[in-house]
Amino acid sequence: MSDGPLIILGCGYVGTAVARAARAAGRTVRACARGSGRLQPLLAEGIEVKYLDAAIPKQITAAVASLHGGTVLYSIPPASSGPPGQAVRNSLQAAYGVGAECFIYLSSSGQYGAYPDDDTWIDEDSPLAHDDPPMLGVQKEEDLVREHQFDRLRTVILRLAPVYGPRRGVRERLRKGDYKLLDEGQHSISRVHIDDVIKVIFACEDRAPDRSTFLVADDEPTTQRDYAAWLSARMGLPMPPTRSMYEPGGARVLHRNRKIRNTRLKETLGLALSYPTFREGEAAIEAAIGEAPARE
Repeated sequence: MSDGPLIILGCGYVGTAVARAARAAGRTVRACARGSGRLQPLLAEGIEVKYLDAAIPKQITAAVASLHGGTVLYSIPPASSGPPGQAVRNSLQAAYGVGAECFIYLSSSGQYGAYPDDDTWIDEDSPLAHDDPPMLGVQKEEDLVREHQFDRLRTVILRLAPVYGPRRGVRERLRKGDYKLLDEGQHSISRVHIDDVIKVIFACEDRAPDRSTFLVADDEPTTQRDYAAWLSARMGLPMPPTRSMYEPGGARVLHRNRKIRNTRLKETLGLALSYPTFREGEAAIEAAIGEAPARE
């Protein structure tokens, strides 16, 4: 792990977890978000908190000011208004201006189509879908990160699978009763534990090649049903209901999850995941929240 400062632009579930892990390692950490009020608990942990509206270029410059030679972690969804890519372009320039060593863009693994594709494994060389409007902003921003002209600024793109961990994921939705299987749960899914996301980010700071792109997921894709059946039994809950992708009077349910091959990630960065399957990951969540399984 780098010992330089870490600036997080857009600090939600992932950003907050990364901020805490970096601060626990003794690093200077600055967390920036429009909803800075919810980040106030981080102040007690020694993390600097700043308000940031990424649509205002001057605020991006102020967000990175005075912290030199570290990493900028960008975790802001593409804007629904304004010039496409403006915020990420300004963030790259601001990072370069303060001499940041690494710029990591948190992207999405949902760029391969909005319909199920259960037989195909995807990797970093798989073609992206260009007929899925919500993902076009992500692709535009990835292009800007990959094609920037700022020398000495090393950039990395991480296409994250759905992230789960304490207080986030299928476990929480099963508990609330708002989780549904799609088409009897037959479709393939991947996921990644928050601790492994943190591990990957720190490894990228240290040794990811410039302009590299990685898919970030665990080692074992499953069907949605297999995951839900295991977890429901583990929690002592009934199986969730199912719904069809097409239902009368309703919009088609999107399904962007895929069977992800993480070979490049592990081989290039030389790491093994702490939670290679959901089974280890869910057991770790139980330990973290002090919840005993209803059934092993």
